[in-house]
Amino acid sequence: MKKGLFVSLLLALAGCASLNTSSVDWIPIGPEFSPTKPQNIEIVASAKEITRAYGNIGLLRIKNLKPDRETLKMGVEKGKKIAASKGADAILLGQYNSASDGSTDPRVTLIIYTIKYLDTMNAKDLQALDDFEVMGILNERSED
Repeated sequence: MKKGLFVSLLLALAGCASLNTSSVDWIPIGPEFSPTKPQNIEIVASAKEITRAYGNIGLLRIKNLKPDRETLKMGVEKGKKIAASKGADAILLGQYNSASDGSTDPRVTLIIYTIKYLDTMNAKDLQALDDFEVMGILNERSED
């Protein structure tokens, strides 16, 4: 029993170590909303699966992941946590695999679009959307 627990712990730590070598990029496209819970984040593999009105609030890239199932699962869980902190309701998954370029040590980059459903927005979220729009107008340059 103790040996099994020890082996499980070692495997978990090994997986965490490979995830810790990854790097994360957050590219905001829209405002951040009220945080949601990671366990409530819906995972979709195609935009065709989204049947509700939504907006893409940002792009998340988790780079340099080993292409094994456990590491990729941990990458998705990390993506859910980050997306939830930005107020997302769902994530749309994609990936880039360096093995397709002939790499001898292939790595995967998870590409995650963070989705906000319009029917889940509260008053604070609507204000964040208005503020974001105003800041966009202020940042525009005029030719006058």
